[in-house]
Amino acid sequence: MDRLFDRLEQWLLPALAALLAFITAGVFLQVVLRYGFGASFLWGEELSLFAFVWCIYLGAAVGVRRRTHFAFDLLAGWLTGRAAAGQRLLVDLVVLGVAVVMLWEGWNYAVFSIRRLSPALGITLLVPTAVIPLSGALMILAAGRDVVRDARRVWTGRPD
Repeated sequence: MDRLFDRLEQWLLPALAALLAFITAGVFLQVVLRYGFGASFLWGEELSLFAFVWCIYLGAAVGVRRRTHFAFDLLAGWLTGRAAAGQRLLVDLVVLGVAVVMLWEGWNYAVFSIRRLSPALGITLLVPTAVIPLSGALMILAAGRDVVRDARRVWTGRPD
């Protein structure tokens, strides 16, 4: 499972960097055109917004995989052994619960968005919303792996 996540992350991080570069260039071009030349193109703002949404959700999935989200830092320094593993397990279960909600509600929202069109580009709003259930699924895989690891640590009392 770790190899799968490593390969996925090797693909995802450059894609996120490219999306961020695209957003930066697009917004910069919009500002220069608007304030320098008094012209603008609406589809550029919308495309940058869609890229930003994809960056946020895919970046959140990477954050769950790297365990950089939600944690009780105050307790982590005081707890050791099974208690520390129990605290991490609780955090993993909360993250897993949020990911399940993201998958379920994101799917419903994406299905709802299929028939709606974006104002400037005229494409289906499935394009920006499909990332929500995708990100939720990736988070479920990563958080599920962490739940299994930490439950094993709580049960055995020793690290893997």
